Amino acid sequence: MRTDNGLRLSKRIPAGILLLFLLAGMIPVRPLSAAQAGDSGLEKTKSMAEMQHEIVLLLIKKKEYDKALTEANKIFEMKWPESQEPLLLKSLLYLSNQFLQQSQASIGLQLIDRNSRFFRKNESQVAVLKEKGYLYKSLGQDDKAIECFRQAQALENKK
Repeated sequence: MRTDNGLRLSKRIPAGILLLFLLAGMIPVRPLSAAQAGDSGLEKTKSMAEMQHEIVLLLIKKKEYDKALTEANKIFEMKWPESQEPLLLKSLLYLSNQFLQQSQASIGLQLIDRNSRFFRKNESQVAVLKEKGYLYKSLGQDDKAIECFRQAQALENKK
């Protein structure tokens, strides 16, 4: 937390001390702006997604892949602002790779196919297509892998 005069305060200030700061006027009290309120909603979404991500990883660890896929889809169905697309992409690629490492490339493909609609930026679509190519390659479906890599190349050339 920052005060108007630039002081950085820890988020773990005991309530009594915080009250003293408030009473002394060292921490200004004013209503939340629309941006701050939006940040609060985003932080809640990120927190929920973080917990959901951990559930997915635990289900993968337990080898409950279908359940993990269902739970992973919930991350992408949350109300994400467009600005968070890079974070979502990172999550999609990470989870896809986790399935691949467990020899579950087909589930990684299902994850990508179900959630690729959330990625609008050209560079995100290129990354998704490349990931699909790697998954198809690992499954021995070389023709499909080649097609994905070619689509990714075509998108990259449009930049």
